[in-house]
Amino acid sequence: MKFEYNLSIGEIIASFLMMMAVVIVGIFTHQHWLTALGFPLFLRGLLGWCPLKTYLNSRKKMA
Repeated sequence: MKFEYNLSIGEIIASFLMMMAVVIVGIFTHQHWLTALGFPLFLRGLLGWCPLKTYLNSRKKMA
């Protein structure tokens, strides 16, 4: 799998908003395991790279 930026600015912003929503819900409901699920969303937005999108695009090129 190659590391290439494959997210648009809109997808990065949406990733940060989803991360903030997951963390806020986890904090207010005292379910700290839920706040840990915000970390992959944070990395996805920070790096601008989605491994699932890379995988699906590589599968599409093979077919």
